[in-house]
Amino acid sequence: MAIAFAVATGVSPDKGLVTAVVAGFIISFLGGSRVQIGGPTGAFIVVVYGIIEQYTVDGLIIATALAGIFLIGFGLLRLGALLKFIPYPLVVGFTSGIALVIFSTQIKDALGLNIDKVPTAFIAK
Repeated sequence: MAIAFAVATGVSPDKGLVTAVVAGFIISFLGGSRVQIGGPTGAFIVVVYGIIEQYTVDGLIIATALAGIFLIGFGLLRLGALLKFIPYPLVVGFTSGIALVIFSTQIKDALGLNIDKVPTAFIAK
């Protein structure tokens, strides 16, 4: 799955494989918890692709490091309890929006279109 996510975000498959192996070792080393997700998630394809497209892989590395620092900081400050204030419709809307974006980016492959990118206003065109 990590290889597929790497290809979907525009990097080579070997980067996805290396990421999966390194992440697996880090998760195993840190022990994890019963509420921790230890694998890739499709919702991040859109985010990662956007970062790589605008800031290259170097920007993705910086964004990942900053996200890790924020997560560690939130954990140390015990801010996880704030999640109960995020409304359920917001989470459902985010998930549905990500699914729609991922689906729309696959239209060219599903229909065999010979274009590099699907235009932003694809439905309107």
